[in-house]
Amino acid sequence: MIFGEDMNLTSWVAVISAVGLGGLIAKVLDIVWLQKTLQNIENKKWLREQRLRVYSKLATEIMSLGKAHATREDFFTSQAFVAEALLLVENKALAEKLEKYFTYIPNLYSKGVMEKSDVPEEELEGAYAYLQKLSKELMVDLRKSLQS
Repeated sequence: MIFGEDMNLTSWVAVISAVGLGGLIAKVLDIVWLQKTLQNIENKKWLREQRLRVYSKLATEIMSLGKAHATREDFFTSQAFVAEALLLVENKALAEKLEKYFTYIPNLYSKGVMEKSDVPEEELEGAYAYLQKLSKELMVDLRKSLQS
């Protein structure tokens, strides 16, 4: 006999009760702690996937200086385009840079294509250089945001 000869019914009930109690405690821990942990992991994974999808579109638009999705031609198109990204960004500074970029690009484009522009060419060149610098900074910030 495994437990010895003097193992009586009371001892068996105690062993079975201990096993049952252990199973019950394990299930409660599973429900209370493990399920919440798994849900948090799934939420983070979903958020990372959404950011990757949206940031990829943003990167294309930023590197094409607004040409890929025509955000440079219209301010409202530009704002609608960046809206989803602003919902997903946790970094306030990055959100502000995105808003600045997608406000700046249609304004610069409209000034650049005016037939008789009152804006000096040097000023447009400076604005274009600033826009290129901002786009590079945004790419670095988006990459950091994805990695965190």
